[in-house]
Amino acid sequence: MASIDYAFVADYAKVESQGTLTVVGASWTFVVADGFPTQRRMAVAGRIRGAMDEGPIPMRVTARGPGRTFEIVAGIDLVAGPDARPYGPERYVGHLFAIDMGIPLLQAGLYEVLVELPNEGLTKRLAFEAQLGGQPAE
Repeated sequence: MASIDYAFVADYAKVESQGTLTVVGASWTFVVADGFPTQRRMAVAGRIRGAMDEGPIPMRVTARGPGRTFEIVAGIDLVAGPDARPYGPERYVGHLFAIDMGIPLLQAGLYEVLVELPNEGLTKRLAFEAQLGGQPAE
């Protein structure tokens, strides 16, 4: 059974060929904009744990604006590659992911990013507050 080991938002994330994540500016909870609407590039990254013999693991990332003003969905099936290195008696494999996306910041408010394993019924909710420059979040 697959599970979400960890997930976060970042300014930049990349899965490296040696099986590691390179990340810059991770785990922020707010962004400051000079005005609205605007656009923000961001990455969603993390690790999904699954058994070596487990078939493809469907994963979905959904970004939502305040009050669900928009929804952007990206999906992928995670599969252990030929160089996967299972660990432990359960023969787990860590599936790293990094998804780069542009998010429209239409207004100040709470934005959500959901990392989901729909076949497992698991969701990791990440959130950040968008605010106008120089104004603290309420």
